[in-house]
Amino acid sequence: MNSSAMHISKDRLLPELERRIETRQAEQKERDSRYGGNRIRITSYMENIGWPELFGYRMQRFFDDPDFAIEQHLRQQIFWADNVQDDTVPSLSLQADVGMYWDATLFGQKIEHTDIGVPEFLPHKFQERFDPEALGHFDFNTTGDMPSLLAKYRRMKEIARQEYGGKITINFPNFHRGPLDIYVQMRGYEQFLEDTMDRPEELTKALNFLVDERLRFAHERQHFLGEDSLPKTTFVADDWVNIPFITPTFFREFVVPVYDRIRAHEGEVTGFHTCGRMDEVIVDLLKVFPGISWLDVSGWNDIRKLDGLVDTSVNFGASIINTVSLSDAVDEQRAKLVDIAEVHKHRAVSICAQAIVKLYPTYEEVFSRLSRFLAMAREISR
Repeated sequence: MNSSAMHISKDRLLPELERRIETRQAEQKERDSRYGGNRIRITSYMENIGWPELFGYRMQRFFDDPDFAIEQHLRQQIFWADNVQDDTVPSLSLQADVGMYWDATLFGQKIEHTDIGVPEFLPHKFQERFDPEALGHFDFNTTGDMPSLLAKYRRMKEIARQEYGGKITINFPNFHRGPLDIYVQMRGYEQFLEDTMDRPEELTKALNFLVDERLRFAHERQHFLGEDSLPKTTFVADDWVNIPFITPTFFREFVVPVYDRIRAHEGEVTGFHTCGRMDEVIVDLLKVFPGISWLDVSGWNDIRKLDGLVDTSVNFGASIINTVSLSDAVDEQRAKLVDIAEVHKHRAVSICAQAIVKLYPTYEEVFSRLSRFLAMAREISR
């Protein structure tokens, strides 16, 4: 394992990363020339909780210290380029980050993080009893994690300009989380099931409220950034769109109408993510979001089954679960990769070995296993 990223002096981080960007771009150009520009791109990424243990820092420092956050981002990009032979090209663009679930704090959700960054959700009063008033009405500047996020964003912009010559772009996050994801997280799954049976009208009103607040955040963000309008397109990430935890009937009757509000008010939805299984709702999903051009196909899905249900104009981002990609189950790995290669014969597809974490005693073994899987993926996808 190449650990030079951990020891490069801070003043050399940007030029060292720029050099690796040039190298990776040249590699991509050579692969495109050899295998064609429509080849399957194969990428991977470290789950955010993997970095603190590897580099030896506390995640809260990454969230709280803007200078450290930029420095660490550069080091992590260099480390990945040095150790993972995938199609990832490092980037000089990064997002102000105060935690993956910052958007839930807009509704009174309190979150603490372990040293490696695992989020721990404190009980929300909405879970104790059904009271939509418990979700509050956020203030863009003062609610939840917003003060920390706004301060970090502003300071990161200053650092990028003053210390890195403006070569680094700092982005402000979008509110892309779907309403079902937020509702179930704060209400609790068992209580959510109770609501579907005992108070369906109130449940619908609460989901609509979350969609309206998502839109209000988009306008507040636009105003804060001084942008002329909302983005022309948007994205939805809703992990509780997951069969069998919801039924196709529930999706059709409760979720589709609120999704239609997102499309009507925010703009065309061109991408969708769920970590779950979506084959039994995909037809209805594409009806309410006809502008989707890219689907994040999690490893829990049968890609061939989805392929038969979705128009070939839609690109698939096919993910491989880390317990598969890093395992000794070579036959299972090969079967999944062959399925993806078959789908790619008539559809644009990419492969992602997702969410790399320390599943084995050492990171050396983790990256050795990842390299083995990526080599197999490259061989099969040619």
